[in-house]
Amino acid sequence: MVLKRGRSVPLVPVMGEPVKKKQKVNAVDNKECSSDNVDQDLFTIQQHVLSQCLCPLSESVLRKPFQTQLISETQGQYRVPSLSEWDRDRILLFVSTLQLLCEVAIKQTAKGIMCSRIGEICDSLVRNEYGLIEQLIEFSSHVDPFICFAASRALSAFFIVSKSHVSPNWLDSLTENVVSTMQSQQISFSLEVIKHVVEWKDLDMHPLEEGSEDKPPPSCVVISLTDPELLDTSQIKCLCIKALESKWPAIVRKFDGLIGSYSVDNESTIVTFLGLWETIISVKANLSVVDTKPFYAHLDNFVMLLNSSVPPGIWKHLLGLFNEVLCYGSTLALQDTLAEEPCALAHLVVRSVKDWHLLDTIPYRNGSGRFGGGAGDGDRPLLQKMALLVLKSVAVTVKETRCDSSSDSSLGSEADDVDADMAVIERSIREVLRQLDQCIKTLLPFHPETPVAQWVVQLFADQDDALIEGMVCCLDVAVGLFYRSAAQLDLRHMLSPSATFVQFLRAVSHDADVLLDLLVSNETCFLLYLLRLLKFVRRNWSEFVLCCGRELDDTMTVLISLRFKIDRLVSKDLFPYNINPVLRLLEKCEQMYEGNDD
Repeated sequence: MVLKRGRSVPLVPVMGEPVKKKQKVNAVDNKECSSDNVDQDLFTIQQHVLSQCLCPLSESVLRKPFQTQLISETQGQYRVPSLSEWDRDRILLFVSTLQLLCEVAIKQTAKGIMCSRIGEICDSLVRNEYGLIEQLIEFSSHVDPFICFAASRALSAFFIVSKSHVSPNWLDSLTENVVSTMQSQQISFSLEVIKHVVEWKDLDMHPLEEGSEDKPPPSCVVISLTDPELLDTSQIKCLCIKALESKWPAIVRKFDGLIGSYSVDNESTIVTFLGLWETIISVKANLSVVDTKPFYAHLDNFVMLLNSSVPPGIWKHLLGLFNEVLCYGSTLALQDTLAEEPCALAHLVVRSVKDWHLLDTIPYRNGSGRFGGGAGDGDRPLLQKMALLVLKSVAVTVKETRCDSSSDSSLGSEADDVDADMAVIERSIREVLRQLDQCIKTLLPFHPETPVAQWVVQLFADQDDALIEGMVCCLDVAVGLFYRSAAQLDLRHMLSPSATFVQFLRAVSHDADVLLDLLVSNETCFLLYLLRLLKFVRRNWSEFVLCCGRELDDTMTVLISLRFKIDRLVSKDLFPYNINPVLRLLEKCEQMYEGNDD
């Protein structure tokens, strides 16, 4: 992190300046440097970092941990000690202090005001005055797992502070560790460092922290940070991704083998790898499409790894990865043309369920075979991830077919061709949904006559994001397939958007405030769902009324109340985005309801 400021501030190397060659150091002084006083100085530094300011500390306190030490009294030789020469407690104390220093610098940078001494030391860290970074990387093979863990966290915090001023050699060392070694600890170390950098969120501050006193004291000499580049971590993220990209095929092959020949000794490393892969692909990482495209390769092989010999923990992380690729509610549902990679994954999942009975291999009760063996309630989160993946795969397949058909129509293809394509898709979707429905009802106590449109709400009732995305998938599949032409009545019943919405309102106790909270929040795709649902209701009012039955009045009371609440916020200019399209649809539905009453 090279700070840009109006006045020149002398840079202080990490924990002080190195002793010049001609400077003589008394052996007694050096003995004192290696004493417990060093530990006390580290404690003192840590406490002042916690208070957001290093200004009160003398340079002797800051420099002592890295002061040169006499190694040969007869020859007068001096050198800087290596971290590995310290005892365990001092290593942990120093490395944790280093991590804390970097994290405080990151927070102060986000707030635009930094203690000048903290800024100076961070500049020195970037210059790597004492070869600290190489030593932290070497800790990846340390026998003590606590030292290994602390070093990885300190290193990732340092990279975030450094932005683009990171040596390619450091990143090459990390990625080479993943490829060349078979030591799980070393592999996990490198992957964790990169993962923490990639998933870092700029200006990620909790609302309760905004007015806190988490800032330098009044006596601190502060500097103002106005350069927007100081707040941007995209540079270091890209550097990490590029370093990983060159070795990615080899890394994927390695973990393909590790999962295929699963051993409990490798489980933690496998989980770390899958977590990093999911983080890279996640839209929350804010990486460009160009940067992430190479990481969509090789997914097909990992779908094939979903079998009864893989434990539930690995299953869930694999499903989490695939669900992130098929980010339907946040990305794919909004796109006019879908990329090849998510479509290929969706096709493979659909085929795996339909032809290869993938759902039969779920280790629901930790056993192998059909839904696992043994007793107990089973792994509900695993089942939720699997069900959501199937629903997303179906939705992506339908959407891709519709997009391709629309493209063909523009070239002069007849509507009959479109219907023929949809008929083929409909047969596959019917079988996939039948198998999913059978799986869910075998494992959970749903009534045999409960359609997918209803149990999708009950299955995901404890997960807002998965619930809303699942409802969007069901709605889009229904509209895409069954409401464009005469479809089978059983399919219309199975995926009735009206039935899903009625069940959803029951789940939230017909509370309009819940709907408002979901609209205002950016944690789910509820805006997309409500907008498409209201369009569906407007076009299929009679069916909606029939489905609601006795609950029509309760259902419309919620929608009317929601409109009033939105109107109130809009009138005060408090709604966070343009909600007018939803308002207009709510008003239209209300008019149809009033006309229906007449």
